[in-house]
Amino acid sequence: MNASDGFELSTVVHLVRPWGEPVHDLDQLRAAIELAPADVLFHHTVQVQLRDPTAVELPSDDLSAWVAVVVQDRESAERISFAVQSHNGSPEEVRDALREALDSVPQNERTLRRAPHEGSFQLLAAESLGLPTGTVVHNAEELVVALVTADPGVWFRHVIEEPWYGAGRSSLVEWLMSSGEQRLAGWLRDATVAGQAIERARDRLMRRWRQSQLARRLAEASASPEDVRREAGRDAVARLVRRVTRSEAES
Repeated sequence: MNASDGFELSTVVHLVRPWGEPVHDLDQLRAAIELAPADVLFHHTVQVQLRDPTAVELPSDDLSAWVAVVVQDRESAERISFAVQSHNGSPEEVRDALREALDSVPQNERTLRRAPHEGSFQLLAAESLGLPTGTVVHNAEELVVALVTADPGVWFRHVIEEPWYGAGRSSLVEWLMSSGEQRLAGWLRDATVAGQAIERARDRLMRRWRQSQLARRLAEASASPEDVRREAGRDAVARLVRRVTRSEAES
């Protein structure tokens, strides 16, 4: 698709199926992670964001949640959670981080850190199915509005999932670059690695966009007659006051 044609946004659904044998202790979990394909790692460490898109903080990944609640090993759970949240840019990156977190527990101890008989953990694989939304955006403004108002699956598909599977590449970011929107493309790259819940990341993008548009209007007004510049200044102050007032009311 050429940049001038616009970009059609997609959303995503996931078909989930069991993978492998249930694991009962940390050593079995370590062995499973070593062998797990990308779609298993994806389901348990990345796809959790889409299950709880309105969370203020990133929701717990499935692995650390199981280790903390069922195995009752909170120290290992914290290591796993940190590994996922700080090294989730690709399947192999998250695998290496999980391996390192579990290797911090000696193997003989990993077998002792065991779930109750009824508390085994069944790993799952998630197959992604992209679905067209019918929404075509033609410029940066249309894109920002669509990303922050559409179903969270649209954001997840283009900003989180595509880069994770595509070694950092996103068709949406590439379209923005070809359209000359390098700054917005950079913001979306930042959102990929910032480790933020979906709604918080979308709010941050909208704030940055509004601030950039305000700065652009002020720059344009600086070349205008004095009365126009004065009006632009009053408008900027009024917007700032409203933003501060709103922030204080929400705090």
